[in-house]
Formats: sequence, C-alpha cells, structure tokens
Amino acid sequence: MAFSKKEAPNCDWCPYKKNCLFDYLDRKSRKEWKEMRIANRFKDDETIFYEGEKPPGLYVVCRGKTKIYKSGSTGHQLITRIESPGDLLGHRSLLATEAYSGNAQSLGESVISLIPQEKFFGFLKRHPDASLALLKELSKDVRRGEDKARDIAFKPARCRLAQVLLQAKNEESHPEKLRLKRKELAEMAGLSIETTVRLLKDFEKKGLIRRKGPAILLLNQEKIQSLSGS
Repeated sequence: MAFSKKEAPNCDWCPYKKNCLFDYLDRKSRKEWKEMRIANRFKDDETIFYEGEKPPGLYVVCRGKTKIYKSGSTGHQLITRIESPGDLLGHRSLLATEAYSGNAQSLGESVISLIPQEKFFGFLKRHPDASLALLKELSKDVRRGEDKARDIAFKPARCRLAQVLLQAKNEESHPEKLRLKRKELAEMAGLSIETTVRLLKDFEKKGLIRRKGPAILLLNQEKIQSLSGS
C-alpha cells in the first residue's frame, strides 16, 4: 500500500498530539501541517526505510511503534532507538541532506505519516516556531545517543538489560506487560541473544519478572530499577 492522504489520521483528535511537533504550532501552521501529510499503514516487522536510502521527506509515527537499528557485517543488529507516537523519523538525515544511517522497521501494526521534503522545507521557512521545535527534537536525539554510548561502554550486561526493561515499560500503553521479543531486547541493550536469554531466566528465577507467552510481566520494578543503576 502506498502513502495517501486518505490514511493520514486527524491531528486534532490524536491522543498523542502532545508528544508531536504539531503541539508547538499555532492555528494557521497546524492547518497547513495537516494538509501536507500523507500516511501509510505498516504491519509488524515491515520496513519503512533502509540504511543508505535518500530521505523523501519527514516521517512521523502516528500509531504503533518503530525501531531504528543498524546491522553489522555479521548480521547482528543494534537497536539505537524505539520511536513512539508523535516521534519523528529520519529528520536528521533529511536536514543534513544525507542518506539514512540506519533502518526503520515497524513494531506491531503502525501508521506512519510523511511530509514530502519540498513541502516540509517550505513549511519551516514560513513558520520559525516549527524550526525551533525541531531544534529541540534534535538536541534530545544527541543526548539520547550520548547516554546510550556511555551505558554500552561502562555498564555491565545485567544493568543494561534492566534499564531496557524499564525503558520499554515507560513506552508501553500497558506498562506492566512488555511485548518486545527477546531479540529486540538484546538489540536494544547491545547484547547477544544468548546473554539476554540467560539474564531473563535469572531475573525470572529471582522473582523480578515472569514470562507469559510472548509477554514479559514486571513483578518488582523497584528492584529492577535498583539493578539498572538509574
């Protein structure tokens, strides 16, 4: 299915608009923002864009979640970010006029909006407030990247996995029940799948979590937080 105006959700009714660039806009620019967008629906594990592609415009997560990841020469993946409704995708590459440095893939069924490049750049020129909001978003991205690099360099595997469990909890609509796959948890923590499985079994044995089908239930968030070093 291609991107179309028909699939674009109504921003005025969106329950996630407080997390979106849309919330920074005045009435006139909000109207223009809504008119520019086209959207598409993605099934679980569908690719939104590939590393090395040129950005066609600005992507916005409207429903569901998206993972941004890099692949190594051995095929091992490292999830650099999990994006939730209201978050932007590919904006750094778009503004730098560079190819994507990672891949974007849906986590579950998702709706992704797209504002074509020419329209988006014209929009920024006409609405300085939107440009300032975008700078804030870029600043948060830089901070997240620095924090992740620090954790991978200095935190042991057990702490990193505990931190990922807490991060995923905060991003879920039902935070006591996580539906991330073990492979995705491993990628987010920068661990091998074998190490992740071993640590999850240990967490379960100690009563911190319980695995229930594809979901992970967090039983003792206070101890998990202490273990994460947060």
